[in-house]
Amino acid sequence: MQTTTGSGLTCHNRGLLFHSEQIVIEAEVHRQLRAFLRSSGDRRWPHHLTLARLVARALRLQRGCLLQVTQRAVLHHRYGLSYLLPLLLYPEPALLVVPQERLTRLLHQKIPELLTFLAVAKPIQHSQYPQPAFEGVLVMSLEDWCRHTTVHPNVVTIIDGIEALPQIAQQQMTCTITTSDWEHLKLALPGAVDAIRQVYAQLVQHLLQRPHNPYGDYLLTPTEQQPLLELLNQWPQGLPPQWSQLREYLNRSDTAIWGRRHPTVGYFTLQGHPLNLRPYFQGIWSQAPFVLIGSGPETDPPLAYVQQELGIPPQTTIKFAGDRHSEAITLSIAEDLPLPNTPEFAPAVLRRLYDLIGTIGHRRAVILVSDVPLREQLATQLAALYGSRVQVETPNLDTNTILVTGETFWLRHGAQLPCPALFVLTTLPLPSPEKAVVSARIEWHKQQKQDWFRQYLLPECLTVLDRALAPVRQDETLVAILDRRLTERSYGREILQSLSPYNRVSDRAQSPR
Repeated sequence: MQTTTGSGLTCHNRGLLFHSEQIVIEAEVHRQLRAFLRSSGDRRWPHHLTLARLVARALRLQRGCLLQVTQRAVLHHRYGLSYLLPLLLYPEPALLVVPQERLTRLLHQKIPELLTFLAVAKPIQHSQYPQPAFEGVLVMSLEDWCRHTTVHPNVVTIIDGIEALPQIAQQQMTCTITTSDWEHLKLALPGAVDAIRQVYAQLVQHLLQRPHNPYGDYLLTPTEQQPLLELLNQWPQGLPPQWSQLREYLNRSDTAIWGRRHPTVGYFTLQGHPLNLRPYFQGIWSQAPFVLIGSGPETDPPLAYVQQELGIPPQTTIKFAGDRHSEAITLSIAEDLPLPNTPEFAPAVLRRLYDLIGTIGHRRAVILVSDVPLREQLATQLAALYGSRVQVETPNLDTNTILVTGETFWLRHGAQLPCPALFVLTTLPLPSPEKAVVSARIEWHKQQKQDWFRQYLLPECLTVLDRALAPVRQDETLVAILDRRLTERSYGREILQSLSPYNRVSDRAQSPR
């Protein structure tokens, strides 16, 4: 089979033939991409040519690399053209893996548009499952690829959105035990019904005796896990799938098991997942050439946290920095407020919020509060003064809305919401040890004799900051951080570096123009 493009480039099953044998795919990609950019007038991302040549080189040499783009570029997927065009000119089979939310536009708009421009008749397949053999480009969602993680040894795999893989993997590996699963366990093990009831009652007692946790989940101690582990180890053959998975997790030291109680309805759910993803992924990266593309904070080396989490070996790594003119934030840092863990912090923050909201008048504001009790307190007190302007985690914003939100809601919806005039982070988004999974992760790092703050809490904080600020990286938004640890703690310098590019102003700054 061979396909001839409109430029005279001929693609064979084994190799590329250009009019001159000295011309390699990088040069042809460069030429075609420049022509496409001229015809489309797309100048929104300045690194198209560089990234495209890097991807073309990786395809030609079948050699992996790691490429970091900014989160702002991810929001509009401005760089996708840079790897799609080399893929469509590459004559060998290749696997493309992208996040689920980008799949439809890619398959129905971006790829057909490029195929038409290049006049290439290249097979494009979309599948939820790995294919033992295929021609052209096989496209899979990141979620489906993670579910199967099948590797094609001689096929270059491009994964776009690699930074999302740890969270996707953890979600897919989470085992959830509900009330109905306990009933299924009784049916599967009729000889152990009394023992199952006893273990269930013990867990209910342990969970209901715990002090209230604002996040609603409670880590099970090894002592609390032991009766359940003994029960499941006694009947390993007849266990339903969910229970077999939980049994596996209970027998490992690098997993978290926690309960979420529902006292009003008298039941609880159990959940568990691995804390350490490296054993599941680190063997994959050496089996095929991988071009990994993702976003992350300004750290050195790029995407260091993702590499650590997934066991990605050292390789050629390139970082595409943000554009200082279009991505710089106007940053205000409060240095005179009490520390977040003091009783004086909440009233001081409220007073500062009054000042900041006053500078923008009747324009839109977003106040991100990671701490759940503080979020409820601030929302109530702000509503007492500003009335219906104050909304809590709603996607329907008026021009003068004051949105009070946690990080989960904002990271999910922020990119689709109108850009606010004011964006406030009341505290640095360091993971709370009150969360069961965070507590388990800290304890696991301690067991490994690792610096749990710098290897876990700080990278998570930098990642959340990077994603949270991406939708507001516009000149008209004033970003205020009310946590003085940013300037007083030794790690504050690293956080400030990760916020780059920014233009710092006085924390008593006037309304931005």
